[in-house]
Amino acid sequence: MPGRSDACPRGLVRLLLALSASEFGDRLVQVAYALIAVRAGSTTFLAAVLAAQTVPILVLTPLVGSRGWIRSRTAWRAGLTGQVVAFAVAAVLADHRAVVLAAVLVAASCEALTMPFSRSLLHTQSGGRQAELARWWSVSKAGAGAAGMVLAGVVVAASGAGSAFALNALTFLLVLAVAWSPRTPEDGGATRRRATAGFRRLVAPRAFGALGLLCLTVMLLTTGLEGVSGPFMLARTPGYDADGLGVVMACWAVASMIAAAATPKRVTGIRALLPVSNVLVALAIGLPSLGLPFWSAAVTFALGGIGNGVFNLLLTRVIWSGVPSEGQPDAWAAFNWLLNAALFLSFSVGLVLRPQHAPTLLACAAGGCLLAGGACLSALARAPEAARAIS
Repeated sequence: MPGRSDACPRGLVRLLLALSASEFGDRLVQVAYALIAVRAGSTTFLAAVLAAQTVPILVLTPLVGSRGWIRSRTAWRAGLTGQVVAFAVAAVLADHRAVVLAAVLVAASCEALTMPFSRSLLHTQSGGRQAELARWWSVSKAGAGAAGMVLAGVVVAASGAGSAFALNALTFLLVLAVAWSPRTPEDGGATRRRATAGFRRLVAPRAFGALGLLCLTVMLLTTGLEGVSGPFMLARTPGYDADGLGVVMACWAVASMIAAAATPKRVTGIRALLPVSNVLVALAIGLPSLGLPFWSAAVTFALGGIGNGVFNLLLTRVIWSGVPSEGQPDAWAAFNWLLNAALFLSFSVGLVLRPQHAPTLLACAAGGCLLAGGACLSALARAPEAARAIS
């Protein structure tokens, strides 16, 4: 029977559940955007949604970080309120594409405030158990995301896009209820800092280091490109089966969730697993892009999902363990900027390149991911033993 020290603190449970519900809502609205685009017969709408989701974060993150707003409980509450209102308006006026785009723009602008604070709050409420927190968060996030992917089609098909926006607004309202709890820490102070403070936190030796941060950046870009061009690449593999495309793609998501849940705690302290994850993802994408038969891609995609799941688990532990408390909001803001930059670049490349170029694109991405992982592994092999562990 597990001891008391293994239990998740009650306040942390509430925050994890609320943030997981928000992840579920995010998956719902992605399907809603697709439904609106299909009904309008406009592929440009999805491109506009992507721009509205990413550009505000890329532009505003340096501003809110330098002014200290990402360390403010008041700003966090204000951002959550903005997200609730934005998706509530989108739910009522879901038939108006311009209104939906404006709501996405407002919600993304608010995310530049809310994401760094919520992640740093998880760190604060973990009681110093960063390894356990990384597992709890990875599993709850992956599970909520998978549930959202499974149920999104049912919800949107049965009730329309408006219902998805309404449910997403409710999930943000749930997070807002947690934010108004008296147990939520007071404002961290709006002291000004350099816009690059978060990147300096990530590149510090106790966090990722230079090569580790390279692995992180290349992994984000590679998985972003896979998300955009993966189906087109699979469609050009020998023995392609259109009815099995969903099965192959699902292998990645399912394996990722299982890997996050099954990876032992002691293993998450091995720094070398971060670049090993890069190598696994490179093989998972690179082999099908070079002509591996279609159904063999189910195996490689499961391998990639394992690598991606372990990678997500480790990156959260590295940030929560390797960055001091006062630097947590800056580090998460920098990570969020890198994530959205990779998404924006991936979708931009996907829009420009033709589908027949997908195998070449992903083969190049896999090669870059393999080189980054190999360089980091080589450096870790020569590093002192203490540097090979995540503190």
